[in-house]
Amino acid sequence: MAVAGGSGCLAKAAAVLVLVLCMARWSAAGMGVNWGTQLSHPLPASTVVRLLKDNGFDRVKLFDAEDSILGALKGSGIQVMVGIPNDMLWDLAGSTKAAERWVTANVSKHVNDGVDIRNFPCSMQKLNGF
Repeated sequence: MAVAGGSGCLAKAAAVLVLVLCMARWSAAGMGVNWGTQLSHPLPASTVVRLLKDNGFDRVKLFDAEDSILGALKGSGIQVMVGIPNDMLWDLAGSTKAAERWVTANVSKHVNDGVDIRNFPCSMQKLNGF
């Protein structure tokens, strides 16, 4: 009987250990949020950055490269994904020069200023009614 109780404790301890390890892995992955800008009463970008940091968010996805937002993210330590708007996808995909111009205008200056831009997701909205 003592053996059965002992193995039950061992199983519980193993379950707790697995739970703790899963939680540690999840927290190490970080948390992110989408930052939309189509609002009737938007907050100042510096306020949003402070709120993100105060609440433990270390990643943000922007749907467009807005100078005021990217400027507020300068030196924040928050990793940034800058979305490419749908109306620009065909032009950027079809022309290396257009893509270079977009990166120069919307990315390079901010990276040089200390914004941690990591990648550029394409929009998940439908194109041409697909």
